[in-house]
Amino acid sequence: MNETTVDKRQFQRVELSVPGELGIHGDHIPVTIEDVSLQGLRLSAAETMLDMLPFDSHDPYRVLFKVNPDSPLITLHLTQLYRQSPPGKPHVFMGCKVAHIDVGSLAELRRLINLNSGNNQLSEQDMSSLIDAIYGKASKASDK
Repeated sequence: MNETTVDKRQFQRVELSVPGELGIHGDHIPVTIEDVSLQGLRLSAAETMLDMLPFDSHDPYRVLFKVNPDSPLITLHLTQLYRQSPPGKPHVFMGCKVAHIDVGSLAELRRLINLNSGNNQLSEQDMSSLIDAIYGKASKASDK
């Protein structure tokens, strides 16, 4: 759980491999949270389970997970970026971007990344980019 990689946009990613739940419109399926960053996450699920959810929904998905039983619940609202099926594997990977996160979950996600990255100084650029992406979009919507 301590491996860290950096994605193309320079957001620090932390590998987790913890169980979670993905849902939309009242339908929920079990997933595995493969890795997280402040910008989004990558998850995997059985292809047969993913078929129960709409692939190209315009509404955000909701994912819930805990890193361990004593951890606070982290809730993220996500938009799907990509879906990848490795050949010969019964599971699918989904890359998702954070569309909305409440302050408590944001603080817990930041703490989780800091603790597991081996870098106690999570880039303020990561946090600023996430806040701009999420709340900047909300500001533009309210201007209309």
